[in-house]
Amino acid sequence: MLAIADASTIIIIDFELNKSKGNEHDERPVTPVSKVDNTAARVFLTQNLLRRTTGFLYAFDIAPIALALSQTLDLRIANAIDIQSAGMKTRAPLTTIKQAVGDLHHVLDVNVNSAFRNDTISDSLPAFKNGITPLAQRAWIAHYLSQLSSMEDRLAQVPPVDTFRLSDDALEFLAKSSKDSFQLEQKKPTEVTRQFATSIDHRNNHINAQADRYQNKIRKGQHQRAFIDIGGRAGRGFTVNGQVAKSQGRTAKLATNDSLSFVGKIIGSIKIVGRDDPTQAEVQRAQKVLEILQGLINLEHDNPWVQLIFFSSPKDDFQWPSAWTEEANDAVLVKYRADRVSRPLNPSQTKAVKQMLQRSNDGRLTVIQGPPGTGKTTVIASFVQTALAGGLSGIWLVAQSNVAVKNIAEKLADFGLTNWKLLVSKEFFDYWSVLSLVDFPL
Repeated sequence: MLAIADASTIIIIDFELNKSKGNEHDERPVTPVSKVDNTAARVFLTQNLLRRTTGFLYAFDIAPIALALSQTLDLRIANAIDIQSAGMKTRAPLTTIKQAVGDLHHVLDVNVNSAFRNDTISDSLPAFKNGITPLAQRAWIAHYLSQLSSMEDRLAQVPPVDTFRLSDDALEFLAKSSKDSFQLEQKKPTEVTRQFATSIDHRNNHINAQADRYQNKIRKGQHQRAFIDIGGRAGRGFTVNGQVAKSQGRTAKLATNDSLSFVGKIIGSIKIVGRDDPTQAEVQRAQKVLEILQGLINLEHDNPWVQLIFFSSPKDDFQWPSAWTEEANDAVLVKYRADRVSRPLNPSQTKAVKQMLQRSNDGRLTVIQGPPGTGKTTVIASFVQTALAGGLSGIWLVAQSNVAVKNIAEKLADFGLTNWKLLVSKEFFDYWSVLSLVDFPL
């Protein structure tokens, strides 16, 4: 569904979901495909809205909208302005609206948060009491902000999103990547109940909850609520509502909605309802996708790795640069030797290390797959140990999370390899770095 608004009218367009473009497993509701040819409607929509020659389209989070139009409907969009790019300090809709409106109007936080709470929009979502759906309200807010005199200069500086300038391959890659990220986001738990080490800030009537593991830490989310079980004397207990006021490292500060004294009370379990806000890595990834759509980053450059991994298929006659081939032919081949590694390897692990040591074009990329506990990190450490013993250097080990990087670092240390630098997020290093790594050159 797509909502378009002006000063007096809001139009909702209900699309038929195309199941032929990699959406076969999409669980969103699908409008039954009609037998009527909709080519004329698509042309009208493109000419009069998606690729209009005058004026701009304004929207919150325009990048996922543009990519969804491409992947599910084969539609492209141009002259589309991302409102949160208009010099705002954050992409949170509530903060964006308040910064744009200023003192002109009083903004009701609860109403804005309700309109932007759901990441998925369908006709199954209930309307507000006034009959307006969250989708329609988002569209109206976007139009309203675009008409404010305080936003005129800001919005004029924002590069427009234009998916017409991207190739089919580039747009397909971005759309699939965006959808994969969205599906991973939807798999994040919406409700978590855990026990924490707690203390009471009686002066401010706050509860400080400290996590024992990085995976269990409480992160602040703009749509989260906290339910705190309180135990009293004689076994009497009750639950109070609250929210995460602050989260830093291991500790989260919970503020309650009640002016209840916690003197003599015992804090039990804490239930957090609502997904965490995106991580810094997720925010930056989304920002890069937006900048590609705005034309600020050229995705289709000549980097061979990008071409191989993202824009080629087994049917393509992919060729590595000739200079790389010549360099590989002249390089000294490092052979695997069991006496160079600290741990014995099974046949599959040995095969993997040998493949990783290859310098030929056929061995530039190795994929190792296996469930937890099958020795993938051991293979990485064995490769590094063998490569260093053979005279190789300048090895980068990159992972998708701080925890994964820490696990690799611990395995290297276990193998006696300590001459490396560890790059993780500042928060992870300050609050969660493992003591066994402290003596190494972090």
